[in-house]
Amino acid sequence: MDLTRFSLILTIISLTLGGFLLLDKVPIFLSIGTFSIVVILIVSLFLIDKITIIKYILLILAILGIIVSSLSNPHIKALEEIGKTLYISTLDVLMVLGFYVGPTLYIISIIKENLKRRRY
Repeated sequence: MDLTRFSLILTIISLTLGGFLLLDKVPIFLSIGTFSIVVILIVSLFLIDKITIIKYILLILAILGIIVSSLSNPHIKALEEIGKTLYISTLDVLMVLGFYVGPTLYIISIIKENLKRRRY
């Protein structure tokens, strides 16, 4: 499995699990938004090799996801709570994987792919 697909699958799994754990704990529009993003990522996973522009749209979304999460007060407060309970710690790990690790790996994979293409 290549890094691009791995990063997408990591993000999909993390957001899905986190979304289910947060059902009835956050406003419904946030849950709908999370699951909508998951559906978009799943569809993108299958179309990424067929439609080139999807790679770059996902690149923009990855960068925006990292920025928005970094500036989100609920995400910052949640990270400050890590270790207090198993539930909060689980959500924090999923948040880090879904909003930082997965998108960062995706960005790295696109950069590596473009650098490799330029060499040849």
